[in-house]
Amino acid sequence: MKASLLLAATLASLSVGCTSVSSDDDTDGARPEASCAYVVEYDGRTYLGREETDVPVGKSLGAATRPACDDTPGDGDEGEGPALMTAYAVKGIDPSVAIAVAEAPGRSRLVLVDTATDLPVVPGNG
Repeated sequence: MKASLLLAATLASLSVGCTSVSSDDDTDGARPEASCAYVVEYDGRTYLGREETDVPVGKSLGAATRPACDDTPGDGDEGEGPALMTAYAVKGIDPSVAIAVAEAPGRSRLVLVDTATDLPVVPGNG
């Protein structure tokens, strides 16, 4: 039950898409910065990012994409374009539930399919 509540809280915070972040030293009246949710598309599914970056990865599954994001439209920049990355199986978890994506050499982030109802236990993390 606790894992389901944790998952629900995580998905609720990620499903917003963009969140507003303000700085404590923002005294000039400038608009707060926004940031895009960590969303990955792979094999026709949408996955939402988690904080875990130390996940036991298995075999390479192929290409995944982080969609383009313009979290502050009309600000004069074009935002981030789509990012191609490699998807990996997470040991002990079906890829239809969760995968890992390579962020840097030796560093992968856990992402859960956006329709997940139970938080998978990642082997080695609890």
